[in-house]
Amino acid sequence: MKLKSLLTFFLFSLLMGEPSTYLNTNIHLYNIRRLSDFSIINLPFRILSINLDRQDGDFALNSTLAMEYRTRMDNSFFISSDPQDFTWDLRELYVSWFTSFGEIKVGKQIHSWSSVDDNSPIDNINAYDYYYIFNLGSDRKLGSLGLTLDYYLNNSKIGIYYSPLHHTNRLPLNDPEFPIQLPVTPRANQIISPKNPDEFGITFQQKMNIADVSLTYFNGYDRLFSLSGANVFTNQFQTVSVLDTVFSFRKTEMLGAGIVIPTEWFILRAEYAHFTTKDILDSTDIQREHPKYPNIYTDIMFTHAFKTKAKYYQTILQLETELPGGIDFIGQYFKYDTLSFDSKYLPDVDLPLLEADFDPYSIFFPGMGTPLAIFTREAFVMILNKSFMNEQLLIETLYLFDQSKYNGIKGNGRLIELKGTYDLTSSLKLITALTFVTGNSILSEDYTFNEMEDFSHFRFELKYYF
Repeated sequence: MKLKSLLTFFLFSLLMGEPSTYLNTNIHLYNIRRLSDFSIINLPFRILSINLDRQDGDFALNSTLAMEYRTRMDNSFFISSDPQDFTWDLRELYVSWFTSFGEIKVGKQIHSWSSVDDNSPIDNINAYDYYYIFNLGSDRKLGSLGLTLDYYLNNSKIGIYYSPLHHTNRLPLNDPEFPIQLPVTPRANQIISPKNPDEFGITFQQKMNIADVSLTYFNGYDRLFSLSGANVFTNQFQTVSVLDTVFSFRKTEMLGAGIVIPTEWFILRAEYAHFTTKDILDSTDIQREHPKYPNIYTDIMFTHAFKTKAKYYQTILQLETELPGGIDFIGQYFKYDTLSFDSKYLPDVDLPLLEADFDPYSIFFPGMGTPLAIFTREAFVMILNKSFMNEQLLIETLYLFDQSKYNGIKGNGRLIELKGTYDLTSSLKLITALTFVTGNSILSEDYTFNEMEDFSHFRFELKYYF
């Protein structure tokens, strides 16, 4: 049965019954200001979230709807006369069918295929929303439209995922408010989408006496774009040559393993993921007319496909325990590295006004895996939490230490956050936080933590649940 027909069948069966309904809603007010000059960091945030679950027998309808808000700027009405300053985001909408062997889910979902709490290199079904990349958990994920099957047998579980669509990260392109800037911002007409965007994965989880282990395979396309090729155009007189780059999404396979070892004193979690990625486009696929001036640059002198192939790994080790004084501790060590890289370099060309000498490896970046990779190749993360006043007050601290080396120099960049959550009532929470980022003056301004220094901030939040 096709995906659309199966979803229609589930919805009809659910709505015809006598369901039970669960509704959970919260309002989130948010203000964030730089430490440097106390100016507002104008990033979008979810001001309203609505979670509605409706169940009838073996069927359930699950949905999460969010309203995203961004503060209006002084010149907003000079750019657009639209009075709306918010957008709706349907984060999840899927139907579940509970069977004798497990569960079938169809629709837009946020998944979790991981053994660690956050920053998993194996959990690749969902793309990420970079505007929420500093959040934890599902808040930074985007829903993926597809079908999943969870099959349970004694202490074993098999999960299968399929989607006919390719899902990509949401990127803050050319947004000066976002603390990290992409090295390249392609135009939409420079991007080539996959011809056959199907994605699928399978995971096997086994509970044992001393540990829980998992094996996971995923086959899909990168969540981030990458350089695919270039066309060299010239005018009809062949007096000027112009190089225009083309971007696409590499085909990537991931094979990963995870383990959870609970003991009396601590819980140890670990994951390792091996990625094989390749650009499957050839020169015919990337040949096209000039995207901006097709009437001026009328001829293609040559087309070049980089045909990038690479292998890389990502691994993370997590330790969680309770320290003296009732302090909850979570520590993570993360590392990734490139195992092999191959690409067809641009040939030496002698064309008017054209320089095309660069190394494709210098702009290679993993398009799948943990979002930690946008910050660093190697890092320590520590989280410490402690409750006070009969759990009415929660103090949380987050430490991120960059351990990567850049041309032989250790980065030593740091992100430190101190956060307090106070329950004003059972439904109203006050959250305050101070975030401080330090870079390395020895390294260039392109060093990620140097870029992020101006993101050092304090913020106030109010969350009301009803």
